[in-house]
Amino acid sequence: MTPGAAGRADTIKGVSLGLAAALLWAIYNVGVEIGRADGFTSADLALLRYGVAGLLLAPLLALRWRNLPPELTLSRAIMLSCIIGPPFAFLFNTGYGLAPLAHGVVISPGMSMVTAKLLPVLLDEQRLSINRKIGIGILIVGLFAIAADRLSLKSSGDMMLLGDLCFVASGTLWGVFIYLMGRWRLPAIATTAATSILSSAIFVPFYVLYFVPASLPLSAWVEQGIYQGVLGGSMAIIVFAGSIRLLGSGLAGLFPALVPSLAVILAIPIAGQMPNALQVLGVNIASAGLIVSLDKVRLFFRSKRHDRDRGTDRP
Repeated sequence: MTPGAAGRADTIKGVSLGLAAALLWAIYNVGVEIGRADGFTSADLALLRYGVAGLLLAPLLALRWRNLPPELTLSRAIMLSCIIGPPFAFLFNTGYGLAPLAHGVVISPGMSMVTAKLLPVLLDEQRLSINRKIGIGILIVGLFAIAADRLSLKSSGDMMLLGDLCFVASGTLWGVFIYLMGRWRLPAIATTAATSILSSAIFVPFYVLYFVPASLPLSAWVEQGIYQGVLGGSMAIIVFAGSIRLLGSGLAGLFPALVPSLAVILAIPIAGQMPNALQVLGVNIASAGLIVSLDKVRLFFRSKRHDRDRGTDRP
């Protein structure tokens, strides 16, 4: 196979993995919505997310144990577990019990993007590129559309506001996690495995002592175990890491921006939840903001403009 053919093959594989990761994360979000509607508590879903993911990812961590980077220290793993462990899961899962899915898939990733992009500016004196400023502005417009949806439902507006605030908090925590992962140059799979295992070790005894499991059939627990631990907590991260390896973080970063729209679409057949017009508008605007904020988009249009100037515009 020629180098050009090998490069095209890697690109096709990387794009396929990126799309698969976006699909898995979208299904996970719908799964949280279903779990809360079925009667699972935030604690139940947190137990399944970190417990199942920890069991699945532990062998991968063991295989990579001798090759772990020195940057992944125990203290850092514990710190990250406190950020995206049970606190994140409680806020995220509680939000889905109070606000519609269309709010969660916009507000939480939106706040993650804003936090992850603003922290380097505030703490590392990095400059915010023009496309990121525009993307954040578009995202804020999408959040206003979601806020208008809340105001249109006066009977449940207060509880929805509380759910939205849970999404704001959970998205902020995930943004801090992304920032620290990048700053410390930590591997995605090994770090996720370590934080899942530590979260389980901390949370499982706490759950046994202070919580009562939801009185639901075993099949419902297995279903949520697949949504929480297998799809969202394990497979999506492994697949996305493969996409980053083949495409680079810039291009691979496009795929998480597809999650809001995919989740809203999938919620129709899977959860029987039909979004209203304001929710669709908010999701589409916010998704556009997420895409515009990526540096790869700016570089793409710069490349196209350069080709036109040279008279070699590619199809």
